Amino acid sequence: MLLIIFIGFFALVGFAVSWYIFLKKQKHEKLVCFMGDDCNKVVNSKYNSLFFGIPNEVIGLGYYASIFVGVTLLFFGVHYIGRISFLPVFLVASGISALVALYLLYVQYIVLKEWCEYCVTSAITSIAIFALTLAYTII
Repeated sequence: MLLIIFIGFFALVGFAVSWYIFLKKQKHEKLVCFMGDDCNKVVNSKYNSLFFGIPNEVIGLGYYASIFVGVTLLFFGVHYIGRISFLPVFLVASGISALVALYLLYVQYIVLKEWCEYCVTSAITSIAIFALTLAYTII
């Protein structure tokens, strides 16, 4: 049960980070970066729309919201929708998200040579969700 709570927590953190980036971009405001690097260079780069031209923060909003809804269902003992167990779906989705997060960390470090703490937080969040989902599946 504790793993489910942690997954939900990380989903909320990821959603909040994605929401912040989304709002700042919608208002055409610069992100406030505390680590000294240029977050705006990262979130406005060509790597911000990896899938079908949809901005990463928008995909993040949908992903983190879905994970939160899913773990809320798990928390209340719902493991199936119809005949489909959605735990394997979570495992695959969180695995893909973790791989994309690792790729985007690579892009920040090697290609852009800039760090965005919001993007790093989102990446850590995605990796943590995958690790916790994997642990929950195994246990």
